[in-house]
Amino acid sequence: MDMQLHDKTVLVTGAGSGIGRAIALALGEEDASVVVNDLTTEGCEESLSLLRARNVRCCAAAFDVSQLQQAKAAVKDIENAFGAIDVLVNSAAVIINNRSFMDSRPEDCEREIQVSLFGTMHCTRAVLPGMTARACGRIVNIVSDAARVGQEKEVAYSSGKGGIISFTKSLAREVGRHGITVNAVSPAATDTPLRRTLLARMSERLGAEAVAAREEKIRKAYPLRRIGQPGDTAAMVTFLASSRASHITGQIYSVNGGFAMPG
Repeated sequence: MDMQLHDKTVLVTGAGSGIGRAIALALGEEDASVVVNDLTTEGCEESLSLLRARNVRCCAAAFDVSQLQQAKAAVKDIENAFGAIDVLVNSAAVIINNRSFMDSRPEDCEREIQVSLFGTMHCTRAVLPGMTARACGRIVNIVSDAARVGQEKEVAYSSGKGGIISFTKSLAREVGRHGITVNAVSPAATDTPLRRTLLARMSERLGAEAVAAREEKIRKAYPLRRIGQPGDTAAMVTFLASSRASHITGQIYSVNGGFAMPG
């Protein structure tokens, strides 16, 4: 199916690895021009190399999404170099804590929320004037089933993602009149470098056998009996970014192997 993205410019935050990278590659496969965001230019390089190998027009936009002025400056530079940003995918997130809320450091909790929730708001604030002026645009936010059903030892992360869910629905009501859609994709456990890092830390504390048993228990909680892959989320994002989804807004789509089935 032609997603009609060949003349579009997309900005994907947190695209240096994991789900963000998979989204950047999927959109590039649809012949979109892809702007890869990460904290540093070096953090963008591997994703850019993969895109260039596919002959995708691309560039890096290294900035901290949690800083509004950095987001605004980056968007201005992108518009000067690539033209209008047609699609924004807010994928940047961090998990610093993997411990109970009372054992977590407040500054770590703040950082997790700053990157996910405020990062999403800042980047959206930066692109909306241009989208509004053109009376068109797509915004796709990456949330998490951790926010929809709750997740122990990820309280701050889940709170930030929960805020994005509310932001998605509320903003969709505001900007729909300007031809802008706002939706979110909600994966559950996904095989990303971030998740592998957390598992490695758990192995150091609990031992490899205990972590392997935990992983098997998690897989059995999924009707499809597997952990998600970044490409699973990327496929839904690509659809929502396309003209095929022009009458869809304010929706939260689970891509989670059936782990949670909210009504």
